[in-house]
Amino acid sequence: MQTSLCISDITDRIDPVPVHCNNSTLYEAFRDDHDLMVVAVVDTAGQVLGLIERHAFNLTMASEYGRALYGNKPVTTVMDKCPLLVDITTPLRDFTSKTLTERPSELMRGFIATSDGRYAGVGTSLSVLRAISGDLQQSLGRQQEMTNDLIRLGGESQRHQTFLNMVIQNIPAMVLVKNASDQKIVLLNSVGEDMLGVSHETVVGQASGDFMTAERAALYNTYDQMALNSDEAIMLKEEHVTDAHGRQRIIQLKKTVLRTPSGEPDCILTLGTDLTEQKQAEARIAHLAHYDPLTGLANRALFSREMEAALSRVQRLDRKTALLCLDLDRFKAINDSYGHLTGDQLLTEVAERLRGCVRKGDVIARMGGDEFAIIQDIEVPQDAQHLAARIVEAMKLPIVINDTALEVGASIGIAMAPTDGMDANNLLSRADLAMYRVKAEGRNGWRFYRPEMDAQLQSRIEMEHDLRQALADNQFQLFYQPLLNLDTHRIVSFEALLRWHHPLRGMVSPAEFIPVAEDCGLIGQLGEWVLNQATRTAALWPEAWRVAVNISPLQFRHKSLVGLVNRALKVSGLSPARLELEITESVILEDETHNLAILNAIRALGVRIAMDDFGTGYSSLSYLRTFPFDKIKIDQSFVRDLPHDKNALSIVRAITDMAQSLGVLITAEGVETEAQMEALKALNCGEAQGYLIGRPAPDISAYVQPLAVCYGT
Repeated sequence: MQTSLCISDITDRIDPVPVHCNNSTLYEAFRDDHDLMVVAVVDTAGQVLGLIERHAFNLTMASEYGRALYGNKPVTTVMDKCPLLVDITTPLRDFTSKTLTERPSELMRGFIATSDGRYAGVGTSLSVLRAISGDLQQSLGRQQEMTNDLIRLGGESQRHQTFLNMVIQNIPAMVLVKNASDQKIVLLNSVGEDMLGVSHETVVGQASGDFMTAERAALYNTYDQMALNSDEAIMLKEEHVTDAHGRQRIIQLKKTVLRTPSGEPDCILTLGTDLTEQKQAEARIAHLAHYDPLTGLANRALFSREMEAALSRVQRLDRKTALLCLDLDRFKAINDSYGHLTGDQLLTEVAERLRGCVRKGDVIARMGGDEFAIIQDIEVPQDAQHLAARIVEAMKLPIVINDTALEVGASIGIAMAPTDGMDANNLLSRADLAMYRVKAEGRNGWRFYRPEMDAQLQSRIEMEHDLRQALADNQFQLFYQPLLNLDTHRIVSFEALLRWHHPLRGMVSPAEFIPVAEDCGLIGQLGEWVLNQATRTAALWPEAWRVAVNISPLQFRHKSLVGLVNRALKVSGLSPARLELEITESVILEDETHNLAILNAIRALGVRIAMDDFGTGYSSLSYLRTFPFDKIKIDQSFVRDLPHDKNALSIVRAITDMAQSLGVLITAEGVETEAQMEALKALNCGEAQGYLIGRPAPDISAYVQPLAVCYGT
C-alpha cells in the first residue's frame, strides 16, 4: 500500500540565512544557484523570522538603485515577515487542499517547514507539483499493472469470467472492448457508461457509428485502425466528452490489441482515464502562477513576461510602450482603520475600475499590496497621459463598501520605451521614481519620468548618508519660537524647532531632510534627540515656560515612545505639565486604536497633547471627539488672509467657538501683522505664534525680562 506523502517528503533542506546577512550576499546566492527559489531567515535559536522569495527579492535588488539602496542592509529589510509556516509532519494532501482553498497566493511565494517550532527546511509550489506529479505517475503505473492483469485474465478459461467481470467493473477507468474483426463492442464497464453517457445494454453488439455522431465515430475507428496496425499499446490524445450527467470531462485513451496465440488480432481493448480533476488542478495552479488570486489581475511573474514581450515589440516593430506604476493614496489608513477584509474588497473594486479605464490589449498587474502596473502600447506619449488622467478621475469617486464611502486617490508614474530605456527593471525603477515625485507633490496625480529624477534619487541617497553622519557628529541644533498669550501679552511657551547645519551645504530645511529621515528609519533617533535636548534646555529656563516638541507619526510605531518621554522628563527634571507634544491628525488616522493608547499613556504622565495644523486634514473634527486634546493649533493658511477675507474669519470663528465649548486652548500660527493679531483677539483666540511675536532662535535670552514681555519687543 502506498504511503501518504507528508511535508517532510517535499522539503528542501536549504540552510537558512541569519538576520545579519546583507542583501548583496543573498543576491549573489540567488544569482549563482538557479535552483534556489526561497530562503528562510532565522535567529540564532532557529526560530523563523521571515521568508525571502527569489522573484520578489530580485525585483527589489535587480536595478542599480535597488542595489544601492538595499545592498548593504540586512535581509530583514526586504523579507516577508509573515511567511506561511507548516509543520513538517503535515500530510501533503491536507496542506495542498487547505492552502489552495484559503491562501493560494502564499503557496506561490513558498513556505517554511518547521519541526517543534524550529526551522526544518523550505518548500515551493514546484516541489508540491513534483510530488503531485509523482503521485499521479504511481497511480498510472498501478492502472498499467491492472491493465496487464486484465490482459492476462482475458486469455484464461471461462471459469474465471465472473471474477474478471468484477475486476473490470471496479477498475477506476473506462474499459471498452471491441471485436477486432468487425469493431463491434463486446464489453463496457460502469465507468465507461458514465463517461460516454450510454448504457452497457444499448451499445454491446454495436459499432461506434451506431450511437455516436458520424464525425466522432470516424475518429474512433481511425484510432482502432492505428492500434491494429501497431504491435504495441498506443496512447492517444486527450478527448473532451460529455458524461451521463451533462458534465464536460477530459479523458486519456489508451488502446491495446489482444491477439490469439498465433498472433492474429482478437479484440481491441480501450482504457479511458478521467483527467478532469487533474487538469482542473493544473489549470488552477497555472492560473495562480500568473494571476493575483484576489483581483484576478496579472501578477509579478506574468507582468515580467508581458513586459519583455512589449519591449520585444518595441525593438522588432519600432513601436512605443508606456509603463504606468500606480500606488493608491491613503490605502494603509483605510486598511488599518476598517480591517483587511474591507481592504481586500477595496482592492477588488480598484481592479474593476482599472479594467474600465484601459483598452483591450493593455496589461494590468497587481505588483503587491496597493501597487499596480499597466503596460500600454502607445503611438504618442499623450496616449499614456490620457490613460493616467482617466485612472486618476476614476479613483476620485468614493468606493462604497458595507455602506461606508471610502475615498482613495491614485499616484501614477510613467516611463516609456524606448525613450526612457529598454530594460524592464530600469523602466520599473524610473516609473517608480516618477510616482514618488507625485506623492511628494501632494498625490492624486501623474507625472512622466524625467532624467533629473535620477540625480534627485542620488541626492536623496547622499542626504541619507549625511544624516547618519550628522547624528554621529552632533550637527543638529534646536531653535525656539515663542508663543504669546493674547489676554496677558506674556510669553507662555516656546516651540522647539529642529535645525541642521550641514558642514558644506549650510542650513538644510527640515522640509527637505525630515521626509528622508522618516523614509530611512532615522526619525526615531532624531525624535529622541530633540525630546531629550528640549526637556534639558527648558528645565534651565528662568521661568516656567512650556516647551512644545513635534512628534512624527512614524515614532508612534515604536512601543518605546511612552518610555522615551518618561525618561526624558526624569533625566531633565522638567515638570510633565511644562512639556507639550504636537501631533498631526495622521497619527490617529494611520492606526487609531494603537496610537490612541499611546496618547492616553503619555497624557497619564501629565504631558499636554496638541493637534498641529488643524483644519488642513479631511477629518480633523472627528478626532476632537476621539481624543481630548489640550490645544488646537490653527494652520497659518487660515491666518494669512485675516482680517480681510470673510471666509477665513468665519472658519477661525467656528474653530474658536467650538474649542471654547470643548474647553480646548486655541493657538494661531503664522501671525505676521498687527491686523491679524487684533482680529484673532476679537475672535477669542487664546495664543498666537509667528514672526510678529518672534522668529525661531537658538536661545531665548531676548525674552528673559522681569516684566511682561509684549509682542514686538
